[in-house]
Amino acid sequence: MPKNIEDIIVPERRRSIRNIPIPEGRKKNGRPVSSFASKDYHSPVVPNDNFDTRLEIEDKKLSVVSPWRGKKGVWMATGLAILILIFAILSIFNGATLTYIPKSATLSFNSDIYKAQKTGEGELLYSVVKLSGDKGIEVSASGEEEVRRKASGIIVVYNAATSEAQRLIANTRFETPSGLIYRIKDAIVIPGKKTVSGVVQPGTIEVTVYADETGNKYNIGLNDFTIPGFAGTPRFTTIYARSKTKMSGGFVGMEKVVKDQDKVQAKARLETALRDELISEAKAQVPEDFILIPSLSSVTFEDLPQTVSTDKKDNVIVNLRANLLGIMFKRSDLSAHLMLNKIKRAPSELVDIVALDSLDFVFAGMAPRDLLSSNEISFSVLGEVIAVWHTDESALKTDLIGKHKRDIVSILNNYPTVLSANVTIRPFWKSSFPSDVARISIKKLPVK
Repeated sequence: MPKNIEDIIVPERRRSIRNIPIPEGRKKNGRPVSSFASKDYHSPVVPNDNFDTRLEIEDKKLSVVSPWRGKKGVWMATGLAILILIFAILSIFNGATLTYIPKSATLSFNSDIYKAQKTGEGELLYSVVKLSGDKGIEVSASGEEEVRRKASGIIVVYNAATSEAQRLIANTRFETPSGLIYRIKDAIVIPGKKTVSGVVQPGTIEVTVYADETGNKYNIGLNDFTIPGFAGTPRFTTIYARSKTKMSGGFVGMEKVVKDQDKVQAKARLETALRDELISEAKAQVPEDFILIPSLSSVTFEDLPQTVSTDKKDNVIVNLRANLLGIMFKRSDLSAHLMLNKIKRAPSELVDIVALDSLDFVFAGMAPRDLLSSNEISFSVLGEVIAVWHTDESALKTDLIGKHKRDIVSILNNYPTVLSANVTIRPFWKSSFPSDVARISIKKLPVK
């Protein structure tokens, strides 16, 4: 009988644990493991159908990829991206900084004498700052007494008569439209009128006037004043005065009094406080390019009427007014004048004294009696300071545009006011200055 093809192909046998040869390595003590015998063979429990598959895997050499290798690749890619980002940011924020130490010289002063004038050409010029301030302090009263006091106040006297100064003698009278008379205690000098930008400006001076008589009748508000002594002359209308403050303090009657010792102590405290306050205020008001010299300033004090304390009925308030006349100079002018015959410099070189305030200034000889009326002062200078040369930083920036580091020395040869310099270019791998001047900065280091 003919056979079909399936009759001659031997069907594949299903593998069984009984058909798996025991590896050589599992022999114990060098003795071969005996083959299975029917009497001690126990059929193993096969947990599931995947058992044969696991056995097949044992016959193959497996190749396993470590999970660490995949993570390492991710970290390397991330690090590379961060480095690229950092380099990109550094490239965007590129720039350069040149720090330098300027040329300098030490100046010593040993009570050297100098002069200054209010007006003139080719001389050291000065200006006068005037400030006033009032202050009071409470003091215990020791009793009462009858008081007769004159009113007082500040007026501004004008000179529109002539360009020359006008002197008024002590006790000159000033009269209000209602006929009240006030007088100045000391002589004054009113500056002459001047023309500024085609406009005539009268000379002015501030002064305190006192009522001709005691009593509150002379306590008045702001007023205009004429000078009776000029009546019938052209100066009667061209030299005149106007109130700056109201007239006050006139009194007749019983008033609480303070012991002389207590009043002296109170006034000493007020003088110290007022002097410090006025000098601080004057310094704050002086323009930035000017300097106020406190030691070349004068502070005068005048008593003001005492007032009654609102807190304690047995106390009174001792009041004092301070008037500051301060000398100020333009910083560049004072520096240039003090450096004459001290250092050598080219006409085009600009040199400044770093700390003018550290020098000691005092009037040479007697201080002027009235700084407002004086036109010249003499003073001495003592101390040691440093003079520093200016460098045209704008021109230096322009010269540095696009230049290589190696060109710095030749560029700075054109700037003799630069003593030494250091350059930093960003990012670090660049060696030339940016082509944009805005990305170049110049910093001057302090001179020690």
